[in-house]
Amino acid sequence: MNKHLPAFDRQVSLRDMMRHVPAAALAAAMEHSVGHAWRIADIDDELVRAGALAIDGPVCTVALVVDIDVVGTLSAPAERQAWLAPAGKWIELLLGASNRYRMAADLHLETVMSDHDELMAKHAALATSEARYRTLSAQLEARVQEQVDQIEQSQRRMYQAEKMASIGSLAAGMAHEINNPIGFIRSNLSTAKEYVATLAQAIAAAPAAAKLAYVLDDFPNLINESIAGADRVSRIVADLKAYAHCEPAQFATIDPNDALRAAVRMLGDLPAGVRLETEFAALPQVACDPDGLTRVVLALLLNARTAMRERQGVIRLASAAHDGELLVSVSDQGCGIEDTVLPRIFDPFFTTHGVGGGIGLGLTVAADIVRAHSGHIALRSTAGGGSTFDVQIPLHAGGRG
Repeated sequence: MNKHLPAFDRQVSLRDMMRHVPAAALAAAMEHSVGHAWRIADIDDELVRAGALAIDGPVCTVALVVDIDVVGTLSAPAERQAWLAPAGKWIELLLGASNRYRMAADLHLETVMSDHDELMAKHAALATSEARYRTLSAQLEARVQEQVDQIEQSQRRMYQAEKMASIGSLAAGMAHEINNPIGFIRSNLSTAKEYVATLAQAIAAAPAAAKLAYVLDDFPNLINESIAGADRVSRIVADLKAYAHCEPAQFATIDPNDALRAAVRMLGDLPAGVRLETEFAALPQVACDPDGLTRVVLALLLNARTAMRERQGVIRLASAAHDGELLVSVSDQGCGIEDTVLPRIFDPFFTTHGVGGGIGLGLTVAADIVRAHSGHIALRSTAGGGSTFDVQIPLHAGGRG
């Protein structure tokens, strides 16, 4: 189809014009006018339609004109000449009507096709635009993620720098905390040395048996206090090391309950009238830092033990798995925490205990370890009504740097 000319303006042959004219109706009409012998031919004298009988004898012919163009001829026997011209006019009217119908149909089709082509072009343009926007969206998302990663790295670096600055500014306080247990360890060991000398003298002089009995009775207490003091120093140094250096965690696939049991074994004695209850659910194997998880639970248990120092009741340690997360909770019936203090409990070196009660890094280190597991730690507490720490760690976290 020539796109520069409307479809309805194309040249149409007589055969095409006659295509939709019913043959039976045409034959009946021609029979009433010129009889059964007639012939319609195109401008090249090729037969288009004919009557039931061939024309025998002389022939008369009239031209068939549609829109001032001769499109063919109508022929009949010469004796039917009077009827031939009216029959030709009737056929011309029929062809004109058919041609106008064809032109209207072609115009409609041309309009529909033009609209279709325009819509297809717009659709193609939209598809191209959508593909471009998808590409831009993917690029933007990648850039946003890159910026988020850079911000997180910057925040970690700033946090690390702030931690190191805090260590420097609070070095004097930490030295005091370390020197306190070291002081009584040295004192106890000095006394133990004197006891040993006394013991040696008592062995040599039997009358000193009463003094020897006192020495032998007090000597184990001195040793036990010295061991407890050494353990405190070890914990303080371990907390400082974990907080300051942030050494990479060593991840392994374990039963998390094993890490919780290890923390219970490390807890030591509880105050009189305080008992520990555990409720461990069956858990799937989890990729985590076993030592880190033990350290988190131990810090929470030690915090609960301190809160129960002047009370009686239960410390409860529980584990569960729900919605793809490991859930660990440590609750106590201790003194609780004031609302004004709650926002600071995970701050480095913050503690509500007096001198000798710790340097305030246990919960900070615990929170760092939980974050390294892509997890979350939260506290629910009421002053005088006890506290509950909730730890949530994805079962498939795998850790992050």
